[in-house]
Amino acid sequence: MRITANGLNIHLEVRGTGKPVVCLHGFSENLGTWDDIDLAGFRLILVDLPGHGSTEKPFALQPYRLPTLLETLHDLTQQLELVQYSVIGYSMGGRIALAYALQYPQEIAKLIMESASYGECGELSREKRRKDDAVLAEDIRQNGIEWFESYWSGLELFKTQARLPEKVRAQIRQRRLQNEPYALANTLLGSGQGTFPCLKDRVAELTMPVLFISGELDPKYQKISREFSHLNARIIRQTISGAGHNTHLEDPQTFRAVVSEFLSA
Repeated sequence: MRITANGLNIHLEVRGTGKPVVCLHGFSENLGTWDDIDLAGFRLILVDLPGHGSTEKPFALQPYRLPTLLETLHDLTQQLELVQYSVIGYSMGGRIALAYALQYPQEIAKLIMESASYGECGELSREKRRKDDAVLAEDIRQNGIEWFESYWSGLELFKTQARLPEKVRAQIRQRRLQNEPYALANTLLGSGQGTFPCLKDRVAELTMPVLFISGELDPKYQKISREFSHLNARIIRQTISGAGHNTHLEDPQTFRAVVSEFLSA
């Protein structure tokens, strides 16, 4: 299914029936990452984010910048005639989901963040991340998508995925290889951690039910999970045992159960 939202051709899939849930994937992924996540009683709206999957991949940087990205997603929900809907976001998609929920709180029934952050805070940290993102963006442009896939899959963050079945790992690799180097570079420069705003001081503004999911074997996001709950006591934390950064791929059965329980409550 394709919809032109905010001037951009967006690819999405709608699965199931019931209350709507918009699902946002992570960096270099696409909506195929949710293939094992079917939720009875809910209508999943799986979106390929700009520059990813089969959604348009503009050469200009503006469509990748967060304010424009939020406008595009909101235009999409309006065209789908969604009134009250939940949002699930993984990693980069979780950051975007957080920003979206803060921008359009009256429309969000529930928010689920999986292994996501509130952005880099502190000017020194932000400047370092901007520089790191710029270097990686240039490396991707210069070295190509095969190089990126090898580099990205080798990160410490994803080491637990080595235990996944070969079929699943092959699917992850294939989704990454479907990307265009310039689009990934633009994503990093437009809405990567270095340019993404620090939303730490705004987490307390969230009044809708919020669930933060992280993997037991992902210490960085276990810490961030605790920080979120300290910033807003209403946020529910859920740790998935034996999983790393991408809990919905590493333990889809538990992920489905946790999400279903939260959305159904």
